Amino acid sequence: AMITLDCSEQIRNDIAGMTDAEVDAAYRPNADWEARYCGKTFAVEDQKVTFGPEEFRRACLIYADALDHAVHIYETFIKGKPVDFEISIDETMTPTTPAQHYFVASELLRRGVKFATIAPRFCGEFQKGVDYIGDVSQFEAEMRVHAAIARSFGYKLSIHSGSDKFSVFPIIGRLTERNFHVKTAGTNWLEAMRVVAMTEPSLYREVHAFALSVFHEATKYYHVTTDLNKIPALDTLSDAQLPALFDQNDARQLIHITYGLILSAQDASGAHRFKDRLYRCWREN
Repeated sequence: AMITLDCSEQIRNDIAGMTDAEVDAAYRPNADWEARYCGKTFAVEDQKVTFGPEEFRRACLIYADALDHAVHIYETFIKGKPVDFEISIDETMTPTTPAQHYFVASELLRRGVKFATIAPRFCGEFQKGVDYIGDVSQFEAEMRVHAAIARSFGYKLSIHSGSDKFSVFPIIGRLTERNFHVKTAGTNWLEAMRVVAMTEPSLYREVHAFALSVFHEATKYYHVTTDLNKIPALDTLSDAQLPALFDQNDARQLIHITYGLILSAQDASGAHRFKDRLYRCWREN
């Protein structure tokens, strides 16, 4: 079994927008960490990871609470259990630099946490249900360091929001030597919903309208830049035009991130609004 610990609520997103002076003012001295990391360069295979004073202080401020949280969860619930424990530092506003990745992994291991995978937040955008958005060459350069860090410490890289990231899958596979974990349920779900649009358009219209009504609630759990205004209004589309919604990124993300709310929605009597009809449709098709 795999259990993923999402540390996003313990990761500070405000640090990236701070000036160096503001970071210096917020930093609380930690002599142990300073001696271990500040001003140091670490050789990781044929790569180098360097902690200048500012990089070091930002790493401390961003991840200190997340490290404490991960250690607490591990010692309370995970230690000694036969599970693959994954640490996710992915659902954040700013990318995890290679130095920050090194700092998190090094500290987790030093504090006795045994884990199978770490999910960093890579540069560019890993948004739900659409291809990679960003500079592929920068991604490749940073992935080379991330992969080396994971290998040198003895765990796998985990690629979250991996659905449809076809432009970077070859890079990930090559640089990790095919030793990685990818989270990708979104593509399966979207193709399943395309089947509903093709075979039971009236049911699809109900689900789509519901998804629009709960989209804002779903964005609490996912980082997306979906523009609902770019999704054609249902009443302007014929039944035959509905499947083409799944070729449009904003519509894909609408249906992707609301999946849990769609499947768990209940009517006044407590019966599922959509789940049973969706599964019947999928069984029949």
